[in-house]
Amino acid sequence: MKDAGCGSNEITEICRLWDAGQIKDAVRLLRLHRCGLMDSLHQSQNKVDCLDYLVYKMEKKIKEKKVNDKER
Repeated sequence: MKDAGCGSNEITEICRLWDAGQIKDAVRLLRLHRCGLMDSLHQSQNKVDCLDYLVYKMEKKIKEKKVNDKER
């Protein structure tokens, strides 16, 4: 669980639930943690997409400038 980014409090609570036989509740907490990770992943992907677009626009501008400079 630590490798999956769970904090010590989360790990303690999940283990407590597991030991108490409350498996569904333990799974629910793991799924909640997973949802949080997926949200972070999607936010990061959006940031990467924005950077990719910015790089694309800049590189396009560079190519246009080279073409314009050759035509002169």
